[in-house]
Amino acid sequence: MFTGKDAQSLASKIRELLGSRGAIGNLRVSKRAIEFDLFAEDTGELEERLKLLEKQISKRVTVKLLDKILRPMEKKEVLREGVNLFNEERYWESHELLEQAWQPARGVERDTVHGMILAAAALVHHQKDRDRVSLGMLERALAKLDGQEVYEGIDIGKLRADIRDIIEKGTPAELTIRRISQSAS
Repeated sequence: MFTGKDAQSLASKIRELLGSRGAIGNLRVSKRAIEFDLFAEDTGELEERLKLLEKQISKRVTVKLLDKILRPMEKKEVLREGVNLFNEERYWESHELLEQAWQPARGVERDTVHGMILAAAALVHHQKDRDRVSLGMLERALAKLDGQEVYEGIDIGKLRADIRDIIEKGTPAELTIRRISQSAS
């Protein structure tokens, strides 16, 4: 099993395997997967690189084309999917998706969603072995999450307590976001 501490060595190994320093970027390590952006000129090159990676590293779980625009979703669906991705340690994707709920929001709601986004972004840094950056972002997330205990069925109070615990320990760790009602599930 890999951790964020393995991110640089894994990135080097994958780049060496693909024969290009620029073939991948933004590598993140979770308990469930190694995530990274894989660059290719066309679908043929993409498939070739994916086959090589599957043969030498591990089977692929998901491939998402980054040049595709996210389809618009209702706020409840964005929150449900964003929380699911967060709880699967797919923090980068969670962060990207939650921005759909954050952009139109105002006031306390905007701060709350922004706090969730900052928590996800902080954990992306943890997955890249950038723990000092992660802790700083978690402090910013904590400040944004101060407005309410529950938001759309999401237990913000518990998330805030978990973030506070991580900050006090000084060691970033994976988080989950708990739902307390069906409104965001």
